[in-house]
Amino acid sequence: MCGRAYETYTEAELASLDDHGEAPDIDWLAPNYNMAPSETSPVVLIRDDRRVFEPFRWGLVPSWATSVEAAAKYSLINARGEEITDKRSYAEPFQHRRCVVPLSGFYEWKRDGRHKRPFAIHLRDQPVMAVAGVWERWQPAGQAQPIHSFSLITTAANSLMADIHGRMPVILDRQDIDHWLDPDVHEPERVLPLIRPCPSEWLTAYAVSTAVNSVRHKTPDVLRPFTPQVESWPTFDF
Repeated sequence: MCGRAYETYTEAELASLDDHGEAPDIDWLAPNYNMAPSETSPVVLIRDDRRVFEPFRWGLVPSWATSVEAAAKYSLINARGEEITDKRSYAEPFQHRRCVVPLSGFYEWKRDGRHKRPFAIHLRDQPVMAVAGVWERWQPAGQAQPIHSFSLITTAANSLMADIHGRMPVILDRQDIDHWLDPDVHEPERVLPLIRPCPSEWLTAYAVSTAVNSVRHKTPDVLRPFTPQVESWPTFDF
């Protein structure tokens, strides 16, 4: 699964996900070096026939949920691609509310004996990865403002990721984004082929400080390469 990510890109770098190639004007954009579930991330979706960037909550709140807290018990931060058409939380959003979540990269933990070592994984040649997601709109009872939330879609690991973890986010090829976001495409069989691991050569990974284990640590230091000789952060094991 993917339970932690980072977003350090600029508006100019997000232009690669804009359908006109323009840098979006996002006054709420801020770097997040250690993004955890329940936090807010930009997502890309189609409104009025063009791509827009909006701030959504990580962790899907289904339309049938009685509360955000109740939804959190189901840990709907990731949707397994192999099951997405069968799960009531995801089937309808998959047909009608697909999105792209821009990430600079994500973290995954590799077991090393009794401990787990965190790794940062990112694209080799681009500053932003387009991760496939689904989103939902949930209207709290008695409140005027709805909550918009999303789940990342995951798939089996490619050969690079398999050495660290058995699963990974679905990272879309840029040429597939239009099809993924197309609001007129509802048939699962037309979209399911995009749920696949990206080629291993797209990615690179390196070990990072165990400081990232704590969501309290949100400074750029969490992304520094792990060096045993100078590791000074305390170790936080799961």
